[in-house]
Amino acid sequence: MSAKDYDLLKKKSAAAGLSANAWLMAQLAANRPVLHREEETWETIHFIDVVGREINAIARDFNSGYGTAEQLRHAVRLLGDVYDRIHALRKKGYIRAT
Repeated sequence: MSAKDYDLLKKKSAAAGLSANAWLMAQLAANRPVLHREEETWETIHFIDVVGREINAIARDFNSGYGTAEQLRHAVRLLGDVYDRIHALRKKGYIRAT
C-alpha cells in the first residue's frame, strides 16, 4: 500500500469513526470479494443451465396436462444433481458462482 493509499484509508476510517482495521473489515463485509470463475465453476454453471432448460420442459408438459410421474422423478433427480454440484463448489471455497 502506498503512502497515498494509506492516507486515504485513514481519512475514510476517521470519517466513519472507525479504526483503519475496523473500517476495512466493514468494507469487506459489505463488499465481499468475488472469486474468479475457475473452469469447474464454469462447468457447473453450464450444467445448471442445461438442467434448468430440461426442468422447464418438464414443467411445460405438466402445465399442458401431459406430464408423467417418471418426468417428475427425473426432475427431482436433476435438482439433486444441481445441489450436489453446488455443494461440491462450496466445499472448495466458492461461496457463490458469479
